Amino acid sequence: MDISREDINALNAEVKIKLTEKDYKPKVDSVLQDYQRKSRLKGFRPGKVPMGMIKKMYGTSVLVDEVNKIISQSLYKYLHENKIDVLGSPLPKEEEAASIDWKTQKDFEFTYEMGLSPKIELKLEKEKINKHIVTEDPELTDKYVEYLRKKFGKYEEVDSATEDDMIYGNLAEVNENNEIVEGGIFKQDVPIVANTIDDEVTKNKFIGLKIGETIVVDPNKVAGNPTVLASMLGVEKPVAEKLKANLQFKVSRISRLTLADLNQDFYDLSYGKDVLKSDTEFQAKTKEDAHKMIKVECERKFGNDVVERALDKTKIPLPDEFLKKWLLKANEKPITMEQVQEEYDNFSKTTRWQLIKNSVVVKNELKVTEEDKINEAKKFIRNQYAQYGQLNIEEAELNSIAKKVLENEDENKNITEKLYEEKVVDYLKSIMAVKEVAVSYDEFVKLANKEDKKSESAFTRFFKSGFRKKS
Repeated sequence: MDISREDINALNAEVKIKLTEKDYKPKVDSVLQDYQRKSRLKGFRPGKVPMGMIKKMYGTSVLVDEVNKIISQSLYKYLHENKIDVLGSPLPKEEEAASIDWKTQKDFEFTYEMGLSPKIELKLEKEKINKHIVTEDPELTDKYVEYLRKKFGKYEEVDSATEDDMIYGNLAEVNENNEIVEGGIFKQDVPIVANTIDDEVTKNKFIGLKIGETIVVDPNKVAGNPTVLASMLGVEKPVAEKLKANLQFKVSRISRLTLADLNQDFYDLSYGKDVLKSDTEFQAKTKEDAHKMIKVECERKFGNDVVERALDKTKIPLPDEFLKKWLLKANEKPITMEQVQEEYDNFSKTTRWQLIKNSVVVKNELKVTEEDKINEAKKFIRNQYAQYGQLNIEEAELNSIAKKVLENEDENKNITEKLYEEKVVDYLKSIMAVKEVAVSYDEFVKLANKEDKKSESAFTRFFKSGFRKKS
């Protein structure tokens, strides 16, 4: 076997693997002999089918399988031993594979295209960056209390919609004559709240609607961005991005939320049985929690700003054409090059950030310990329980559940990735020249919404559900 590498440029290379008969024949013969031992064919005793017949029946398929196994194993061993970092996976040249005559050839040559990982040079020491800090705002506490009252309020069915009601209905694609398109987009029981719609004309169409009534709307103006629209219609984001048709919305039911009363039962639901026993204690606690939430969101936004700055200031060339080809081949579902092109900017950004993360982790020897993962799992579990009003969980129970969570391979991987991301962002924060900038609550909401223009964050949804000022 002969393996050689040829660099096309700094980001692209080819690996050639040449096999002679002696490289694969022992493996092929071994498999065929095993087939012979296990063979059951009419007219022959078990295990006594002639080898010539076995080769005629299975020889070519076994040869293909064994050669492919040897090629794959040899390629990845070569990459590992030579410390070659690649992006995506090596791709075989299809024209070569198609020209192979498996019945007559004895020697084989395969060429693999590779996208090489670029070298990362971070120059972010003392990089100036602002961190937005929200100043004290009395209205913040009032809005947080309103959020809790909504969270623990009760829904009732009504006949006519206001801007705060949850309006359920069926969405159906219509043509230029507002007639439903047969086979077009259709989604049942879609929930819409008028006050979450930014376009005033569209919002006003929903206010005053009654059960059974229909309106025709531009879905892009209802959703506000392709990510939300895709979720609302149950379609892929590229489909949502291309959607130009109007949709008919037919109301099936309307739910109105009645806010929870400010009483001891409400305090118990919000914070646990008898944790708070007076209006004064409740006001103090909600003030504390409201400002904690804003502080968390300030940190979240600052973290996002740090990531964007790192991407902006770090030049990371990628083997773009190779990666587009790889995405086309590697996707589980069949996709077109047009779809790859549409999504490539997002993929490229994610890849560049992953390369920055890997570089920071390796150079600074960042580690995620089992204790880190246990603590993160416990934090996640506490938050889940808190959503259902269960605030006091025994430590032993927490530890037990956390360990079970981490036994799940996917959960373990997700938690590990999240912790590495946090450690990388914390490191980048520590080397930058950070300037704290005080902003009002209103200013921060505008900054957060601007940042989330293309994706609906939990924070944005929270503000839309009542934790935001009305203009």
